[in-house]
Amino acid sequence: MIRHGLNLNFNVDIKWHLTWIQHFSQQLSEGILYPRWLAGTNYGYGSPTFVFYPPFVYYLGSFLKLSGLNIQDTVITLFSSALFLSGLTFYIYGRNKWGRIAALVGGLVYMTSPYIALDIYWRGGLASIFVQVLIPLLWWLTEQSFSGKKWRLGLAICWTIIALTHTPSLLLCAIVWLFYTLFFLLNKPWKAVVETILSAGIGWGIASFYLLPAILEKRFVNIEVMRGVVGGVKENLFNLTQLFTLIQNNYRAAYIFLHEFLAIALLIIIAFVFCRRQSAILQETCHWSIFALTLTFFMSSRSGFIWQSSPTLQMVQFPWRLLQIFSFVGAVLSATVFSGILKLRLRSRFLLSLVIVVILLMNFRYFHKLSNEYIALRKPGKANIEHLQYIKTIMNDPYTDKLRDVEEYRPLLKNGSSSPPVPLIGQPKISVVSGQAKINIQEWQSYNRIFSVTTEKQSKIRVRTYYYPAWRIYVNQKPYPLSMANDGAIELKLNPGDYTVRLFYSWTYPLIVGVIISIFSIIILASYWYKFA
Repeated sequence: MIRHGLNLNFNVDIKWHLTWIQHFSQQLSEGILYPRWLAGTNYGYGSPTFVFYPPFVYYLGSFLKLSGLNIQDTVITLFSSALFLSGLTFYIYGRNKWGRIAALVGGLVYMTSPYIALDIYWRGGLASIFVQVLIPLLWWLTEQSFSGKKWRLGLAICWTIIALTHTPSLLLCAIVWLFYTLFFLLNKPWKAVVETILSAGIGWGIASFYLLPAILEKRFVNIEVMRGVVGGVKENLFNLTQLFTLIQNNYRAAYIFLHEFLAIALLIIIAFVFCRRQSAILQETCHWSIFALTLTFFMSSRSGFIWQSSPTLQMVQFPWRLLQIFSFVGAVLSATVFSGILKLRLRSRFLLSLVIVVILLMNFRYFHKLSNEYIALRKPGKANIEHLQYIKTIMNDPYTDKLRDVEEYRPLLKNGSSSPPVPLIGQPKISVVSGQAKINIQEWQSYNRIFSVTTEKQSKIRVRTYYYPAWRIYVNQKPYPLSMANDGAIELKLNPGDYTVRLFYSWTYPLIVGVIISIFSIIILASYWYKFA
């Protein structure tokens, strides 16, 4: 990627991430501390993108971009950093658990896992790849929290960052982590387990300024379309009896699952055959084997009834997102088994180490294959010309109302239509739909628009801005009711006269309540820190 540039797979999400970083950083430079509304996307109609999408990675991207990097190098730096940090955080998790050498091996297995390759090169998952970085820290801080109360501070902050990084990963990690943590009631004091879970609650509370609006305001947009992406959850569950058929049909997630599953099975066999006299290794292998089988069940078609029973779970879209945690389990078993191998005789140590080397080489092979499968921006070859031109527009001309945004954040139309409005390129900022009026735009910023209107008879004025409850209208310094046009834009009806209209983006009630909860949670965390300072 550093050499050839970003790949040009048309199906990946990278075009959205490039667009969002561009506009997020621009609005930060305007003095907007939390750009929830991207005013320049959807051909200028705007989008409440960061009401629903977590902002953490985009603050990082904006910092890199504002420091002087161009947008392509910004994204490449983010991907490269996430890849390196995933190995580093796993090493931090494992160095005292298995020793430095075994932790290093586990870190290499983790950062080269096929799912990370899929996330980077096929899906373009800029936000979700950073959750891959946080998963080892989450498990490390959880295990430390059972014996040391001060670690619960770090655990709360870790959960806050996950919540502000990628929402589907947050949901899956929270469910899996909760069951994993409750498992420790078998050998840890119940009070320590409960307080550890409460620490996660504080972390989620700190992120309430994002989480609460994302939950309560989704009724205003077309968010439900996400349940049907690529056939919905049901079509993306693994049918284990037809796994090889799926792989032959180029179902990448099925191949990655089989790759990880076989590696885990091989490691379990080594542990039970060659490390059977090492009780600690066997016990840990058993625990993580049960974990792996549980994850396998939830990715298989056998668990379909669970996914179908929960509308919230269906928003995850792809149950194989659990491969993110499954890859972590594979790396943990690699480190666990390798630490046992290091205690064997020299000959056995050498032969069994080759198995770990083969797993690593297979990981590298898949990573290398996928990274070279698509044409890249600095080496476009016979690229899809339309797609290539659109990517170049994102990079070179992002602020002239030429970029789209995802359809799930467009407003629901007032006629009850389930289809979102389609933005039209080249539309005027303000237009007269009916009647006669003269319009003069005095100010047009991301969050603040002021214009004067002189009408000779009753007129309907259309503002090229999608309707959203956070927008407020003042006409001659008096509040005016917000109204939606047939295409989802904002409109207002004015009688004959002279008017000064101000349209500005403000806080919604869920955001206000979310900020209050966030402040309250920070106070609790600060009090807890003061206790141990």
